[in-house]
Amino acid sequence: MGKTCLNCGKPLGSHTTLCHGCEADGVDPASITDVEETVLERLERYFIVSSTKCADCDDLHGTVTIDGESYTAADFGIESLEEWSLEMDAEEDWMRANRETVRAALPRLEDDWPRSVAAVRQHVL
Repeated sequence: MGKTCLNCGKPLGSHTTLCHGCEADGVDPASITDVEETVLERLERYFIVSSTKCADCDDLHGTVTIDGESYTAADFGIESLEEWSLEMDAEEDWMRANRETVRAALPRLEDDWPRSVAAVRQHVL
């Protein structure tokens, strides 16, 4: 997989950190690479919680294993699909309210969570 823009996730082409569009918009790469650990942790938690719902049957999984760690929806205080939906909505609202911070954090998570990062960029931001 080729390198992507630190800001928007588009392919870099001949550029090294930002795509042509982001460079033209005056995005400062330094403002993107300095991301608080709490933001990264919150996004990873969102990715894990989102994984507890099956994309095929739309039901909560019993257990989801990620990097050798097992999680259930109950580990996050979620006992029903309604609670899961409320959790996802709340986190997505937070992401929209903090777009720049989330955009800056996504490149740091892309290697481990490529599909989740792409989904956030396309459907949340």
